[in-house]
Amino acid sequence: MRKILAFLIIMLFYSCERENLNVIDINFANPPIIKFAKIEPNEINLDTILVGAEKNPEDTLKIKFKATAIVYDKDGQGDIDETFCYAINPLRGITLVQIKLNKINDSTFYGEPEFKIKRKESGIYQVRIFSIDKNNFTSNEFYFNLNLYRGNRPPIISDLNAPDTVILQTQTVLIKITVKATDLDGDNDIKAVYFSSFKPDGSPSSGNPFQMYDDGNASGISGDERAGDGIYSIIIQLPPNTQKGTYRFEFQAIDKAGAVSNTITHFLSVI
Repeated sequence: MRKILAFLIIMLFYSCERENLNVIDINFANPPIIKFAKIEPNEINLDTILVGAEKNPEDTLKIKFKATAIVYDKDGQGDIDETFCYAINPLRGITLVQIKLNKINDSTFYGEPEFKIKRKESGIYQVRIFSIDKNNFTSNEFYFNLNLYRGNRPPIISDLNAPDTVILQTQTVLIKITVKATDLDGDNDIKAVYFSSFKPDGSPSSGNPFQMYDDGNASGISGDERAGDGIYSIIIQLPPNTQKGTYRFEFQAIDKAGAVSNTITHFLSVI
């Protein structure tokens, strides 16, 4: 009798335990996992961004980059809610931009964050990417360095086309001079192309420096054939009373950061 009673007590206890387990809803949800992320570009030369006639340290520049993340939902229920991208200035401890990346497909998120800084505020900035699912679980995080630097490069002049000798006439002689100017930061970065002339006795001409033009002769004084092709032109007038001798010409270009190109020196004999 005692054995039967003990058996019934054990069965009753086991039945109650099973009922209690069925009442408890155990949820083993998993956070999302970012399998891959990238930003591009990861470095930007601030001196390639033009906002005016000069490259002033106080210029306000718009910085824009692309951010991509591939996020894995471990539960397989498609419950990834949002993927975020932050850009941070770590030295000042401030967030410059925070956006939600757009969902391209089930796992890929993409966006183009942008923010503004002064040209003088170059340095290493930080980008942070992470995801949150519908259960408010946060994924692992990806961090990237965004190098914003000043790397202005001076313009380059080449391919000078100018006569070596000119014979004076009873009427004014017209001389067309051309030179090519380029800039690795973009030809729009060229502020001016010019030359200075020096008389046979070495003294500078009173009009120095003389500007050259890539304007398709819009100025009416350059004789330039085609605007915007990088060929700068000028027409020089030599009246009959021009002093004879050997003149020295020095050609240069300057960019919007004030950087000066190489110098091309040319000698012209007037006889």
